[in-house]
Amino acid sequence: MIYLLAIFLSPLALMFEGRPISAMFNAVIWLLSVICWITIVFHHAGFVLWLVAFVHAVLVINSARQNRRARWIANAR
Repeated sequence: MIYLLAIFLSPLALMFEGRPISAMFNAVIWLLSVICWITIVFHHAGFVLWLVAFVHAVLVINSARQNRRARWIANAR
């Protein structure tokens, strides 16, 4: 479900995952993509920036989940 949220609102997905610094960086990229989408001239750049924000969010969320899983396994021993 968090990955679905990352498609539309990637900064919010990162905040829910507990990564506020990454969320701020991602919010800048995401807002630039929205601004570029509004303009007709830079519409393609908006899509590229949105794609960068989405990939960044997915990578950070996946990394956070792997770290949590590794800590859980280490504490289980």
